[in-house]
Amino acid sequence: MVILLSLLSGILTALTFPKWNMVWLAWVSLIPFMVALDRAGSLRRALACGFFFGIAFFGIDLCWVFSLFRFVGWWTVLGWILFVIFQALFILLFVLLVRRIKYRLILVPACWVVVEYLRAWGPFGVPAGGLGYTQVSFLPLIQIASLVSVYGISFLIVLTNTALAEWWLDRRRWKLLMAVVVFVGLFVGYGYFILSQPIMPAERVLSVALIQPNIDQKDKIDASRVSDTFSLQEKMSRFAAGSKPDVIIWPETAVFTYLVQDPVLFPRMQQLAKDTRCWFLCGTPYLQDGKAYNTVVALSPSGEIVSYYNKEHLVPFGEYLPFRPMLYPLLKSVGYYDSEFASGMPRLLEFAGCRAATGICFESTFPALIKKRVWQGADFILVVTNDAWFGASSAPYFHLNTSILRAVENRKYVVQVGNTGISAVIDPWGRIITQSKLNQREIVFSTILIPPAD
Repeated sequence: MVILLSLLSGILTALTFPKWNMVWLAWVSLIPFMVALDRAGSLRRALACGFFFGIAFFGIDLCWVFSLFRFVGWWTVLGWILFVIFQALFILLFVLLVRRIKYRLILVPACWVVVEYLRAWGPFGVPAGGLGYTQVSFLPLIQIASLVSVYGISFLIVLTNTALAEWWLDRRRWKLLMAVVVFVGLFVGYGYFILSQPIMPAERVLSVALIQPNIDQKDKIDASRVSDTFSLQEKMSRFAAGSKPDVIIWPETAVFTYLVQDPVLFPRMQQLAKDTRCWFLCGTPYLQDGKAYNTVVALSPSGEIVSYYNKEHLVPFGEYLPFRPMLYPLLKSVGYYDSEFASGMPRLLEFAGCRAATGICFESTFPALIKKRVWQGADFILVVTNDAWFGASSAPYFHLNTSILRAVENRKYVVQVGNTGISAVIDPWGRIITQSKLNQREIVFSTILIPPAD
């Protein structure tokens, strides 16, 4: 029975994430799991509960991995299995922690947050499954992220689940449950107060045009279509320039070539900047000192590169191959690991009198990484991505959710530009000002407010 309860709880928790988006379910979905842990008896049965919860939860939540099947075939299935099992091991750690504590109401949610943090830590860290991200549509609640980050929201969710489970097991604990309800209500009230405040003063307004070319990934990595890919984004940019934006932004690896070193396309890029009299931010592979980087370059209206950012936190198995001497012979036939990117240094992207804390692809899913760059003096957060790898799966929607939390945590505008979407501009309170549709060709126009210098 306890195994069935754990499986049920894992399924319900997975349904709180995109594309199911049953947001309210997050506040009760862990109750069956916590009841199962209480009734498990032995440590062995408790660990079994944790394992089956983790398999059900991550097995569903990480289904977006299957969207890579058309690129790497059946290796995707093996990758998904190992990915799910690896994440489930963290739930076993949670079980081991909570089995040794007495003050469950506070320490259980604290242990959950510790495990969430550890899952996202290090080169193999993955923030997928962070409960706080389920609440992005509940704007008053997520305002506390500016104080306690997304992990604070996860804490409140697990705290509520724990209080409800304790009450279910012992109806005499209703006073503790009411205390938790009041506690959460205070944070929601704080959020309503923050949202009612006047908009922060601005030094100036920056107008942006986001180019979402919606190029299928198979076409994007086809070397014979590089010129067509460039021409499409060039045409869209010239159209966008008619609205006189300050900055035109292309997505991650906008063209499948080393654009800055390309003797044909880079002069065209420079001429495009001169003709439109706009600043350009462009994601591109970039060669520097004999190494390849995943980069965003900033071109002035005169066509000069004035700044660049090389991606720091790379995707294992996506942008580099861990344990290369051991794994490359096994994965050579896949065809994606003959070369890899190098890791860059954290730096702000400077252009048009602004400084952007830049995250390329899944870098934006790490709170501490973006926070560190904002502290360097960023005016806003820029996210460039290429979620075409993941098609119409839940991954692009989760990616947008993380950008919403980064906006609130740092009280900065977030500009997100994706090849196939979702492209969006988000204000410092997590409100989406404008948003594209997924897998459609669009130009997104918007403005952001640049705050006065400190």
